[in-house]
Amino acid sequence: MTWNEASGTVSRAFDDWKGNDRENRAFLRLSAQWSDKAYQQTWDEAQASFSARFDPYRHYGDEHVDMFDDAVDGLWPTDYAWITEASVVKNAVTAFEVYLEKALQEALGSSLTMDGKEHTVKLSAPPKFESPGWKTLVIAHKILGTDVETDEVTWARELRHLLTHQNGELRTDEALERFRDQDAECDQDEIYRARIGGKVPLGVPRVLKILDSLGTVIRVADAPAWAMCWSGSGRERWPEVMTKLYQQKCIVVEAV
Repeated sequence: MTWNEASGTVSRAFDDWKGNDRENRAFLRLSAQWSDKAYQQTWDEAQASFSARFDPYRHYGDEHVDMFDDAVDGLWPTDYAWITEASVVKNAVTAFEVYLEKALQEALGSSLTMDGKEHTVKLSAPPKFESPGWKTLVIAHKILGTDVETDEVTWARELRHLLTHQNGELRTDEALERFRDQDAECDQDEIYRARIGGKVPLGVPRVLKILDSLGTVIRVADAPAWAMCWSGSGRERWPEVMTKLYQQKCIVVEAV
């Protein structure tokens, strides 16, 4: 028996991640559908309300725009879409990191017996933290056989940092160059292109591409992680892998 997503021969951690990935994609799709309808309804109501009391001697004719702006508290459709897309990116990157941790813990197990005594096995974590740091995850999965720190993953994690700690604001030329979407800007007017002081461009196609790239790495990583726990050949590697993880200070082994 080998790892096979189609037949469900995957780790529990993979199943959890796949559910989260499905939710992210549904949230992205449904939010667009529902917000489009709600915004159109609000726009129509503003137009109807203004038309009902329009006075050519008192009004300019476009006051419904301000009425719409008031109704949505200044959150226009493009702003709503950006917030939705940013939340999906942040959640997806976090779910990626959670998968890496849970897959390792599943592969290693939570206990082992040495010299007739039971010991707990935990992934090493910084003081006062329950989860391991990024480098621990990278090294541990490398020992299992997968490079999870690809260029795409590094870029996505940096984008998550930008979205989380700078609310997506592009503050430097370096950030502008790294995060602008050149392909998408080809058909855009200058005013809509990425700029210093503006927010990083997202868009549904770009967000889906990020989700796909993270999913590709997870699918590669899950095969050896699953094997460590569920296949005979993988279990044969368990002592060797445990030894390397301990030597690299990726795990903590303590007597119960």
